[in-house]
Amino acid sequence: MRQVRQSVSRLIELLDEVGDDICSNEKEITAVMQDLLVTPGLDEVTANPTWTEDGAGRASTGWLYYDCDVRVVRGRMPAGFSQTPHNHGSWNIFGVYRGAVHYRSYRRLDDRSRPHVAHLEVAEDRVMVDGDVTLLPAPPDDIHAVTALAPLTTSLLVARGPFDPVREQYLPDADAYYEVPAEEAAR
Repeated sequence: MRQVRQSVSRLIELLDEVGDDICSNEKEITAVMQDLLVTPGLDEVTANPTWTEDGAGRASTGWLYYDCDVRVVRGRMPAGFSQTPHNHGSWNIFGVYRGAVHYRSYRRLDDRSRPHVAHLEVAEDRVMVDGDVTLLPAPPDDIHAVTALAPLTTSLLVARGPFDPVREQYLPDADAYYEVPAEEAAR
């Protein structure tokens, strides 16, 4: 896991330079994340489980790296697993290690002055495969959804700091959102 530590150390250097504006150095951050995504065995190494869905489906997440500052979370999703558009309350870096997903992110257009109202526009809409990376900016534009397309997709998500304990899940066609505890979000 030496390669993981080296990649994360380089990411930390870049993140310290840009703060919450990760998109200001998108090219370098993406390159380091792509280096991380070619590390052999990340789909098989033991990850600290933080959430596992019981029964059919078996979507799961677990930490591959955590140092109280930065975390690298591995996700596993079967084909058809889909998340409601949601936020985290923080930026994140998302990459596909193995498999394929449909990824969509949104920009928030309203001023957040009306509870449960959210006017969104699509910022990014694409199919991501092995080695693809996307940077999700800080709030209010940290809204996204993922649907797994391959029989099993393994993804990596890099984040810094805690996610919000209460998340917003969005209904883009209704220009609305609802709140849920983080443990229930995006499932």
